[in-house]
Amino acid sequence: MQSASDIISSLLWFKDDGYQEEENNAQIIEQFVQNVEDFSSQYGSEISVSYTAFNLRGPPSNFPDYGDYPQAFVMRTYGKWWDEAPSVQEDYMPQNSRAIPSQDYVEVSFERSVYPLEVAIFETYNPGALVRIWALGTGAWFLLWEGEPEYAGDKPRIFSPPIKQINFPTRVLRLEFNHRLLPYYTELDAVLLRGKEPANESKMKNNFAYSTLFYKKTQPQPQNGLLNKVMSSNLHEKVVPPMLVSQKELPFDTGPPLGDFQRLPDETILTIMRYLDMQSLNRCAQVNRHFNRLALDSILYRCIDLRPYWHCVRSQVLSILATRCKFLQKLDLSWCGSHCMIQSHYVTKFLKQNCSELTHLRMNCCEFVDNSVLISIVDSCAYLQELCLRSVIGCSDWIYLSVLKHLRRLDLYRTDIGTTAAVAVVRANPHLRHVNVGSCKMISSMDEVAIALGANCPNLISVDFWKSYSLTAVGIRALGNCKMLQELDVGWCLQAGSSGEWLSCLAGTELRKLFLGALRGVCDRDLRALIPRTPNLAQLDLLGVRAVTPDICTYILARCQELRLLDVSFCDQILESQVNEWRLQYPHVSIKRSFQSANLSAPPSPMFLAPSLE
Repeated sequence: MQSASDIISSLLWFKDDGYQEEENNAQIIEQFVQNVEDFSSQYGSEISVSYTAFNLRGPPSNFPDYGDYPQAFVMRTYGKWWDEAPSVQEDYMPQNSRAIPSQDYVEVSFERSVYPLEVAIFETYNPGALVRIWALGTGAWFLLWEGEPEYAGDKPRIFSPPIKQINFPTRVLRLEFNHRLLPYYTELDAVLLRGKEPANESKMKNNFAYSTLFYKKTQPQPQNGLLNKVMSSNLHEKVVPPMLVSQKELPFDTGPPLGDFQRLPDETILTIMRYLDMQSLNRCAQVNRHFNRLALDSILYRCIDLRPYWHCVRSQVLSILATRCKFLQKLDLSWCGSHCMIQSHYVTKFLKQNCSELTHLRMNCCEFVDNSVLISIVDSCAYLQELCLRSVIGCSDWIYLSVLKHLRRLDLYRTDIGTTAAVAVVRANPHLRHVNVGSCKMISSMDEVAIALGANCPNLISVDFWKSYSLTAVGIRALGNCKMLQELDVGWCLQAGSSGEWLSCLAGTELRKLFLGALRGVCDRDLRALIPRTPNLAQLDLLGVRAVTPDICTYILARCQELRLLDVSFCDQILESQVNEWRLQYPHVSIKRSFQSANLSAPPSPMFLAPSLE
């Protein structure tokens, strides 16, 4: 946490991006973000600048003020609440998860390449979610810093962790976040990169080589108990990781003695190996030929999760895995393929060769997903039950997805799918249970999608319409036919906000999570008609719903015994003193009320003063 003197001295950073200094005859420059290259999620919409990732460009807008301001970058989630919602997704390979998992990322670029000396993050609300900083070299990523998430208190800070020195210049950084400890949304104001500029960039030769999980081979260790060391090894130790080996590449005929493992049948060893992560399996494959054969057995590769290895997965990895994945059922390539590390034709070939039995597929935030990949998904994965393509931009042939007939989960958050294609996919998949079409700006009539869900998907459990500006009360009423509905997010669906009378149509459902952010027309009467018939309600977001009064909130807190989250931020009639009383009276409920600095020089928040401007 920055002290007062640190904050004052930090204002020296508010200079032109080209600020330079001389240090030991080397040119040191400080620069703020020039452009935002990629991100996984944002609170803002595609047609606004408020709370979007692009607010990271340039010097800070709010620092050193602390509070909730739309000029910052805000991500979609905080705390544990999304992990406790009905729509939560399980990892395909939980043993593959990092010791410090990441939930979101943002990738930023700067004007000039430098050897990084310092990376400073300006955090102006609920700091502490940053867990990793990566630097991009020539087609490879290097980890500059990694640390545990924390809640750093309710003060602004400039977070500048000690970073590793690298032997190549970079102008692209990637920040990863874990929000699980945060009481509310975190807000980032700016990112500063301080570094030493190459003396003569035109003559620089980049000799950096990243030793990835898949390409560098380590020789087996000639000692007893190797398997125990393999099985207990941490996936993310700072060791040189082994490549993906194949049997024919193994350079030895015999390995070290294996003790009692020599007596175990293959079936028992395979059962043990099912609990190993990818790196441990690759280490096993280098023990001896016997373990190599077992570690490469296709039964161990029914579920593949490469998301934790996004930084080093290249196209060739798919070619190597193709020899093992004869019975592949679940595949997660999310976050992989940035900066052309994976080409589309490798993906289409892998899908055609290995995915005829695939039931679950995630390709969230993947640049390689284009029309050819969409067509291959449809042609190769006829039995697909889960398809997640969050933040996939640039496809046009979304209508092909309507060929799929067995979908139960469809996540198309921030994609370019249009109305016709979305409706066709819904009608073709009557077994849909979880649907996310939030922030799909090309869907011009979200009512048609909602009506199709209500008419065709009786088993629907969750649906996310976040910031769907074409959704009206007509579409939401149709969801009353989905009696199993447990989760509904219509936050910032402003066309539906003129009145809240449609809430009564949801009374026959099984709602556990209801997000109504910024729907100004919702009032006490509407909520009073719904609450008695939703006894299992656990999460209720009333952010920016100005008409609600303390009376209805008291009624909800007393009536909903399962309630655990209540957000009354920017509810004009609810005072901080009242919130504090509720927190004492109902300690089992996490009651949120967003904070904004009283600094009169700070700009107002247009998102909540006038939501219609969004």
